[in-house]
Amino acid sequence: MKILAIETSCDETSVAIVEVSGSRRQPTFHVYEHVVASQVQMHAKFGGVVPNLAKREHQRLLVPLTLRALKKAGMYERLKLKTQNAKVQLKTQNLLQTIFEREPELLSEFKKKIFPLDILDIDAIAVTNGPGLAPALWVGVNFARALALVWNKPVIPMNHMKGHLYAAFIPEAVHNLASFQFPRIQFPVIALLVSGGHTELVLMKKFGSYAIIGETLDDAAGEAFDKVARMMKLGYPGGPAIAAEARKFQDLKIKSLNIKLPRPMINSKDYNFSFSGLKTAVLYALRDMPKRTRMTSIVPAMAKEFQDAVVDVLVSKTMRAAKEYGAKTIAVGGGVSANHLLRERLSQEVKKQLPNSKLFLPHVSLAGDNALMIAIAAVLDGKKKAPNTIGAEANLRLDN
Repeated sequence: MKILAIETSCDETSVAIVEVSGSRRQPTFHVYEHVVASQVQMHAKFGGVVPNLAKREHQRLLVPLTLRALKKAGMYERLKLKTQNAKVQLKTQNLLQTIFEREPELLSEFKKKIFPLDILDIDAIAVTNGPGLAPALWVGVNFARALALVWNKPVIPMNHMKGHLYAAFIPEAVHNLASFQFPRIQFPVIALLVSGGHTELVLMKKFGSYAIIGETLDDAAGEAFDKVARMMKLGYPGGPAIAAEARKFQDLKIKSLNIKLPRPMINSKDYNFSFSGLKTAVLYALRDMPKRTRMTSIVPAMAKEFQDAVVDVLVSKTMRAAKEYGAKTIAVGGGVSANHLLRERLSQEVKKQLPNSKLFLPHVSLAGDNALMIAIAAVLDGKKKAPNTIGAEANLRLDN
């Protein structure tokens, strides 16, 4: 089975073409092409993602990225011009006009470069339909619906967070034209999912069974990193910026300023998170520091303490949940999973506290949003649907 996958939930436009073979629960994937176009530099000057700018970039990039993927997969050369009669072509073009009612730029490019091509040799089109930014999601969903219409293929709508969960099991940095076998998963699984807008602990007892046992009550960890980085004028995205500043504290052997931040909800009996108060504590600490101090060693020291606080909470709750539910597998996914300290601490604690359990971490290159994870999730836990039955769901939950 060949799948073309699309990801546009936030500020990465990504397309992948993969072929899958073997058993359903331990398939082998062959990656024909996987490309990710980041919008980080464009949004950095605003200190965060601007939804309408993200939507515009997705419209601009989807057609060229898809054509590039088809060419790299050797499929484009085999495509021919349509031989439909004029009446059928007119009907299809009218349907495309309806699908792309909110994306006129994408409609124009689609009609010029995709519509004339004959039916593609793939079996399904997978697309992220939520959660995420609604304007960005709709671009990807409508593009998938249009492809499905002109190529007469089913669509597999996929929850973005499932993609992050399954990305943890990709065994390495996967290059184009590479193949890999999905590992055998031992259940139950406890998954810590920490992306820009989500922080949640998920219990997975089998494929297709997801229960959110804990989630953030306010800011997600990724949001807190961004907001604290903005306070300290470190730039966007905040996670890498704070991590780099924290390394300065250690590398330069800066003398401690005795900064101590709270570890919110670390001792609560549930598995929920709250990072808003931690963000506020940073704000007050910065405000109360003398300006001269603030301009010298306070930023690296604050970055280190803030990162330590976030990681302490994430690791503590993940380990407690893994022990309570008897997890044989611990998986971590989402953009924050690229954080070196989080990866290091979880590796240490799993080895020490749960030596018979296995920890899966995504390769750093696959921690962010990408279409490869959507393709894999679609194979392992997706359902084919008619294109006119799907839509974007900005607040889609993993346990729906």
